[in-house]
Amino acid sequence: CLAKQFPPPSSVLPVAVGHSMLVPGQSIAPAVCPPALPVPAAAEQREVEAEVGPAVTIMKPILRFLQLLCENHNQDLQNFLRCQNNKTNYNLVCETLQFLDIMCGSTTGGLGLLGLYINESNVHLITQTLETLTEYCQGPCQENQTCIVTHESNGIDIITALILNDISPLCRYRMEMVLQLKDNASKLLLALMESRHDSENAERILFNLRPRELVEEIKKAYHQESEYEGEDVSPREVGHNIYILAQQLARHNKMLQNLLKPQKNSKEGEEGISSMLNLNNRPLSQMLKSTAPAVVVEQDPLEYYDMLTSQIEIVRDDRSMEQIVFPVHPICEFLTEESKIRVFNTTEQDEQGSKVTNFFEQTSFLHGEMEWQKKLRSMPVLYWFSGRMSLWGTISFNLAVFINLIIAFFYPYASGQ
Repeated sequence: CLAKQFPPPSSVLPVAVGHSMLVPGQSIAPAVCPPALPVPAAAEQREVEAEVGPAVTIMKPILRFLQLLCENHNQDLQNFLRCQNNKTNYNLVCETLQFLDIMCGSTTGGLGLLGLYINESNVHLITQTLETLTEYCQGPCQENQTCIVTHESNGIDIITALILNDISPLCRYRMEMVLQLKDNASKLLLALMESRHDSENAERILFNLRPRELVEEIKKAYHQESEYEGEDVSPREVGHNIYILAQQLARHNKMLQNLLKPQKNSKEGEEGISSMLNLNNRPLSQMLKSTAPAVVVEQDPLEYYDMLTSQIEIVRDDRSMEQIVFPVHPICEFLTEESKIRVFNTTEQDEQGSKVTNFFEQTSFLHGEMEWQKKLRSMPVLYWFSGRMSLWGTISFNLAVFINLIIAFFYPYASGQ
């Protein structure tokens, strides 16, 4: 179905019996002027068919099929989709990237006007394209990574533009779709840099990526949580994925590395200035403290994401060590110190001296404990009692000893015993 390159809108490309990729006079890009407000379901369906057409909408199940072929890091099929080792090879990886390029309108010179080409009728198709491209690379499949990064199209520039730009007017009434796009775009860029020990791919991504705008996008997603609370896609989770992407890119860009450092509000400088101004004038100091309004310090988004980000080091099959950065799930804050100490001291080693196997055998129990602790926090009285189990254990032991001593000394033994 993707066996040939996408031609100009005036040509015909067969897909299957009775279908064609494009019909004469039909453009693969949607109309330039999307509706400003949502329309009823029936009218929306007619609009989708009119703007995109069945020849393009059929691409969604095709792309989903290609994604499932590469599921679970199937490297054989990942390589096969790129090269079939036949007399005539069809690089479906590049064809998928070109499809994204055309759908987002970069072939018409509208790379900075994504909102004119991405609307409610085709956003799901673009999201599926990003997911398929991500599955091509994960594992990692370095050949597919290189194929996407070095392709002559504007694919990488489009992906970075999806993260940095506001897709208006879609963001005004379907923000969850825009967040889903940004989330998948950040995951794709992470997949392109997975297990890369060189800086080639990162430098290509950074070529048109403005570090300051990337950091502002992270902060913007953090503050959007209160506006779009309860949506299917959490803005802070999207911001966290973009933050992890920025952390990976910061290894190759000093400016981005400095921008990602959280601004810690230290009170030492303020106290030093205050002491210099007051000059030990106690009445003036008390007057300033009494008149100063209470300042509510808002948590820095970068500091928030930094606390919820961790990393591990893994050893690949080629014995190379790689650092993996990942988000810490919010439920992990309910893991008790007793469980941490118990796991650290009791996890057994296998024949190769690794504790990983036995550790993962305990994960289901630990997750259940964290779920129970989360539920317990909603019941303050019960949580107060459960948090002092060692105290209650000590008290019960001492009471048992005391009761036994009373019985031993005051038991009414029979005479002569």
